[in-house]
Amino acid sequence: MQRRCFHSESSFVCCVWLYVAGGAGLYCNRTWDGWLCWDDTPAGTVTWQNCPNYFPDFDSTEKATKICSESGQWFRHPDTNRTWSNYTLCNFHTTGKLKMAYILYYMAIVGHALSIASLLISLAIFFYFRNLSCQRITLHKNLFVSYVLNSALTLIYLIAVVNNPDVVGRNPVGCKVLHFFHMYMLGCNYFWMLCEGIYLHTLIVVAVFAEEQHLHWYYLLGWGFPLVPASIHAVARKKYFDDNCWMSVETHLLYVVHGPIMAALLVNLFFLLNIVRVLVTKLRDTHRAESNMYMKAVRATLILVPLLGIQFVIFPWRPENRLAGEVYDYIMHILMHYQGLLVATIFCFFNGEVQAALKRQWIQYKAQWGQRRRDHCSMRSTSYTATSITEVPAFMYHHDCNSEHLNGRHTSEDSELVALKTGETYA
Repeated sequence: MQRRCFHSESSFVCCVWLYVAGGAGLYCNRTWDGWLCWDDTPAGTVTWQNCPNYFPDFDSTEKATKICSESGQWFRHPDTNRTWSNYTLCNFHTTGKLKMAYILYYMAIVGHALSIASLLISLAIFFYFRNLSCQRITLHKNLFVSYVLNSALTLIYLIAVVNNPDVVGRNPVGCKVLHFFHMYMLGCNYFWMLCEGIYLHTLIVVAVFAEEQHLHWYYLLGWGFPLVPASIHAVARKKYFDDNCWMSVETHLLYVVHGPIMAALLVNLFFLLNIVRVLVTKLRDTHRAESNMYMKAVRATLILVPLLGIQFVIFPWRPENRLAGEVYDYIMHILMHYQGLLVATIFCFFNGEVQAALKRQWIQYKAQWGQRRRDHCSMRSTSYTATSITEVPAFMYHHDCNSEHLNGRHTSEDSELVALKTGETYA
C-alpha cells in the first residue's frame, strides 16, 4: 500500500485521506482503486467522477462510476469477485471523438514540422547574409535554435511516448529524460523572448540607442536559468509523482516550470510597453528616423509576447460545452504547436531588413544570370562570324571556278550577287 500511495499525486492524497476518520451511518468506505480515489458513499447509491486524464485513450469529460450496495459494501464483479469500478465509458470513443483526437494529434505533428522547416530557413538566411549580423540578430538566432530544439523534442515525445500507451504504462527512464529536456527547452523559448525584450529596453530606454551590449548575460539567462525550474520539477516528480512518463497534468508541480515562464512574460510585457512609451515620446518630440526604425523592431516583439503567453492564461479554463471545448482545443493546439512558425514569420520573413537583403540578392542573381546569357550569346555570335569569314573565300573561289567553266561568260548580275553576299558576311 505504501508503494502505491507514493505512485502518483492522486494516490498519495487519497492514501493520506484514508487515515482521516469518516462520518456516522452506513456507507462504503473511501478507497483508492488504482486509478481514482473514491469518497465515503452512502449505502444503496451510485457515485461518479470524471475519468482520469493521464491515459491517452481516456476521455476525461466522461464519467467513471462505482456502486455502493445496500449493505454498505462496494460492488464486486461477478467474474472476479473483486471490487470493481466502471470505467467503460472512459475509452468508449465515438467516431467524432476519435476523429477529433487524430486531427489534434496530426495538427501537432504538422505544426512542429512546419516550425522546424521555417526556423531552419530563417537561420540559413541570418547566417548567409553577413550584412544582417548584429547583436539583435544574434539574439534572434538563439531564440530560433531554442524553438528548433523544442519542436524536435516535442515531435519525438509525441511519436515515441504519447502515441505509445505501452511505453506510458512501463514508465521507463528514457521517456522521463525526454520530458525533462522538453520542459527545459520550453523555458528556454520564453526566456530568450525575455532576452529580446531586455535587449531592446536596454538599447532604447537605458543606453539611449547605444549599439554594443555584453551578450554573455543574455546567454546565461536564455540557456542557463531555465535549467533551474526544469531540474526542480524533475527531482520533485521523481520523488513524489513518478508515474505515466510524467504526462499527467493534474499535479501542481507544473507550476514550477510554468510559474517562471508567466513571470518572464509579464516582465517582458512591462519592458515592451515602457519601450513604446519612450519611442512615442521621442517620435513626437524629435521625429528621428532612428526612433521609427526601433519602433518597427519593438512592434514585432510586442505582437509575439501576448500571442505566445495567452495559452498560459486560458490553459486551465477548458469549456464544458462540447462545441466550445473543440474550439478551445483547436486554438490551444495552434498556439502551442505552431509557435516556431509564428516566431520565424514575424522575426524573419516579415522583417524589412531581411526582405531588403533577399530583394538585393535576387536582383544581383538576375543581373549575373542575364550577364551570363549575354556572354554566352556573344560567344555564339563570335563563333558564327568567324565561321562565316572562313566560308567567304571558298564561296568566291567556287564562283571563279564557275566563271572559268563558263569560259569567261561572267555577267554583271553575278558580280553584284557575289558583292552582296560578301558585304552581308562582313556586316
